[in-house]
Amino acid sequence: MIEDLEKTTRNAIIWNALDKVSNQVISIVIGIILARILNSSDYGLIGMLAIFVAIANSCIDSGFSSALVRKQNPTEADYNTVFYCNLLISFIIYIFLFLGAPNIASFFDQPILIPLSRSLFCIFLINALGLIQTAHLVKEIQFRKVTIINFLSLFISGLTALYYALHNYGAWALVAQMLSQSVSKTILLWIIGKWHPKAVFSIKSFRELFAFGSNILLANILNSIFLNIYSAFIGRLYGKTSLGFYTQASKWADMGISTLYGTIQNATYTVFSAIQNEKERLVKAYRDTMKLTAFITFPSLLCFILISKPFVLIFLSEKWTESIIYLQLLCAAGIFTVFTTINGNYIKISGHSHLVLRLEVIKIGLIFITIFLTWHMGMLHMVISLVIVRIIVYILSIIIIGEKVDYPWYTQLKDIFPYLSIGIILFLTSLSFTIFISNIYFLGIIQIGFFFTAYYSIFRYMNRHYSLFN
Repeated sequence: MIEDLEKTTRNAIIWNALDKVSNQVISIVIGIILARILNSSDYGLIGMLAIFVAIANSCIDSGFSSALVRKQNPTEADYNTVFYCNLLISFIIYIFLFLGAPNIASFFDQPILIPLSRSLFCIFLINALGLIQTAHLVKEIQFRKVTIINFLSLFISGLTALYYALHNYGAWALVAQMLSQSVSKTILLWIIGKWHPKAVFSIKSFRELFAFGSNILLANILNSIFLNIYSAFIGRLYGKTSLGFYTQASKWADMGISTLYGTIQNATYTVFSAIQNEKERLVKAYRDTMKLTAFITFPSLLCFILISKPFVLIFLSEKWTESIIYLQLLCAAGIFTVFTTINGNYIKISGHSHLVLRLEVIKIGLIFITIFLTWHMGMLHMVISLVIVRIIVYILSIIIIGEKVDYPWYTQLKDIFPYLSIGIILFLTSLSFTIFISNIYFLGIIQIGFFFTAYYSIFRYMNRHYSLFN
């Protein structure tokens, strides 16, 4: 049984890793080309809409997907009920935002946001058609199919964005990218996923799933605000050009961060849900996951902080120089985001979804306090405050886990400390290269080469002398 669980977990993580890596390769290539063609204001316009997109997507999902994956034996009525609920909610949200588009444009003083937002917000209707197909595949641990679907949809959307960018459509290229990705992914989910809705709706299923999902819904909405509120304030206070630099930095930081925790999170949430009633096995499995997460996260993000400047100058061009400092700060914040996200998942699996909601409420409160204290100091200080908030939230998450789910905060810190040490060693060693190498381009090559060589060597050593799953 244990061997089967470990095999399932490993296979799930491998396919999730392949999914994330392949998608990120495409995203990196397309992102670099688009960054060279488009300008900061184009990204700034889309960044102004980020908070609305994030909140709406959270509302459409309604926490039902997490509830479905967590439920031991979901019925056909469960899947169909959630499908129709999501579809109805997406329609209501789209109408609301369609009518509110002039107000959004007025808030940011950007009239072009009216047609941009009304077009972009169509993704809500499209995504709602594929949410349950995705949940069904995840529940069945069919990550190979998920990988194929994500890869093809991202490839199609990348080509679409390049076409529009090369034909001087500006911000519309980014809208076309998101729309084409939603359309292609939804079509592929219906073809490959094999699950199709039936004319079934159960009030009982709705009440049962929403009882758990309601807390997740509110938590997801608050988390969406937490992650995107800075874009709204920066766009309002400092304009679309400044927001464009922040958005570009956020895109690259999020790309790395989501790859790190998404690879492990998506796989383990499903597997751990299957053993949620076996507390000892769940705690042990989760500790192993945290060790693996720490081993990957610390060296990856610390080294990305080091190479941020060469990366931007070499690949994105000098017109994005202003985004370097924001990229470094967001990567630093991302270290704590990774662990906080996975901690939140563990809390949900353990049946304490109300604690996730409580943590999100605290996060939002901290955000508004720090924004109030720093907005007049400038954009840089506001982003620095974001890092501080992420640190505080992580500390709170491990305290909650220690009190409620038998994983004391000092034990988690003990579990991740060896990997933090590895990250610090790699960071300091790479930093020392700046003393001897002045050429920024050559420095970047050396640091990247050292990072991957050291990372591979350490991985082999750790795999040989210390099993992350035992």
